[in-house]
Amino acid sequence: MKGSAVTQAPFRNQPLLTPEQLAARLGEFYRAIDEYNDAYYFASHETLEDLWMVTPWPERQLFQAVIQLAAAFVHLVRGEYAGIIKLLDAAAAKLRDFTPERFGVQTGALLADIVAVREELAALGAERFREFDEARVPRIAFRRISE
Repeated sequence: MKGSAVTQAPFRNQPLLTPEQLAARLGEFYRAIDEYNDAYYFASHETLEDLWMVTPWPERQLFQAVIQLAAAFVHLVRGEYAGIIKLLDAAAAKLRDFTPERFGVQTGALLADIVAVREELAALGAERFREFDEARVPRIAFRRISE
């Protein structure tokens, strides 16, 4: 089945990373954050997804929060209101367990920014969400660390 979707699909049942392996791959997390902060939301989501799939709990939840945050703004950029609020809520819920900081990410500040932007977008609603100032998209403040 050369060229089929089956042969192209990534292997989904990989073993979970050890703490040492995860620490060695934090560069992927930081690259995803850089992409997000540069407004490459889809690229950020894609960069982090491979790491997220092999990350054990609870860190897996943190990575999923960043993926959901990026996905929310993919929807915003595409002009698709449906899903933005749900994704921001999901990202915020997952981040709460990691405040005020994890892996050098200022998660407490990020959570506050997500909540504020979510309220702003919800107030604008589906009719006016395109009026949202993209300069208000939360930036992820972080410092690179090695665990």
